[in-house]
Amino acid sequence: MENNAKVIQAIEEYCLKHPSAYEARPFGEYPICYKVIGKIFAQFNPEERFYKITLKCTPDKADLYRQLYPGVVVRGYHCPPVQQPHWNTINLDAFFDLEMLFQMIDEAYEAVINKFSKEARVELLNLSELEFRDTDGEDQDFAMLCNRLDSALDEIVGGKFQRSQYEQYNQRDSIHDVIVVYREGEPIGCGSFKMYDEDHAELKRIYVDPLYRNIGLGSDVVRRLEAKAKIKGYRWCILETGKPLEAACSMYKKAGYKIMPNYGQYMDMPDSICMERKI
Repeated sequence: MENNAKVIQAIEEYCLKHPSAYEARPFGEYPICYKVIGKIFAQFNPEERFYKITLKCTPDKADLYRQLYPGVVVRGYHCPPVQQPHWNTINLDAFFDLEMLFQMIDEAYEAVINKFSKEARVELLNLSELEFRDTDGEDQDFAMLCNRLDSALDEIVGGKFQRSQYEQYNQRDSIHDVIVVYREGEPIGCGSFKMYDEDHAELKRIYVDPLYRNIGLGSDVVRRLEAKAKIKGYRWCILETGKPLEAACSMYKKAGYKIMPNYGQYMDMPDSICMERKI
């Protein structure tokens, strides 16, 4: 299969067309990984010197493809031995059937979601109805959602006056990486990050409309922000939340965030809780 921009784009677009799929690069520039609810189903390396894709498989289907394409489809490259029966690596320099490759990608996605718990399946069903758009801090839908977030925080924390000390750290013009979530064209959630230092991306302005809470949307936004931050070279994500925001704290802890000493501008703010996670 030719290693050219058109073919590479077709493979990348096909991976992303699957419900709730998104791009991540947890191992460096390559492979490009495609995930659903945090789980990898495809690892694509488009380099000329290593033009391969590694796909999740059921062991019986994986063995079948190895028999059909000996030497071209092999056990998962770089996978630990215990994982190799569940992954196939396809040498794209010697594999010429794009439609068959797309079928294998479909099966990789299915192999992952078929292992999901009942709770995760419901989450996937809900998230599959949504559209996630990358944008920046100037986006008007993001601005509108930030206003909703501020109004909600005013009610929870006790009014705008008490929160005025935080406003200077939430200015949208300092935020360049934003995700806005839509359902049937209507913005219902958002999240963003900005540079704290060379190693740390600071998550900001994470909000989900009350009608769409408890479906896993906040956690999925966080996962996608972490993936974007990793691609940009950050090693950690940090964030600040408030002691009264118990639901938010619970979500972040479930996502793997741990409480850390208050950093930077929050050091002398006793109502702040700061958290971190290595990505």
